[in-house]
Amino acid sequence: MNTELRSTALELLDDLVRIAAEVMVEACIEADVASQCANEIADRMSAHWGGSSIYFPMGLSRQRSKRDREIYAEFNGRNQNELARKHRVSLPWIYKIIKAVGAEEQAKRQGDMFQRTED
Repeated sequence: MNTELRSTALELLDDLVRIAAEVMVEACIEADVASQCANEIADRMSAHWGGSSIYFPMGLSRQRSKRDREIYAEFNGRNQNELARKHRVSLPWIYKIIKAVGAEEQAKRQGDMFQRTED
């Protein structure tokens, strides 16, 4: 492994430890316990994924999904213009989001009537 790649890999693990510890401290876990847990997480991730080339997505689709669910939850049948302004998207996009998330929610509630169950 070349020096630059090794340096980047170590930086990634250091960031993982730092960020995991920050999240745990924000969740009211004592700093020393958070640090120990964060280091254990990094060790386990290294053991599990070590040697692999990993691509970290920017998480845009995950952020959009969260935003879309917020829009759906905030929608009251009359506030589509307000939601479009608040979330900085077009009115047609609001309708598309409400339709898509609504269909997902309905599918969750109804389930799959053709799904095979074990007797």
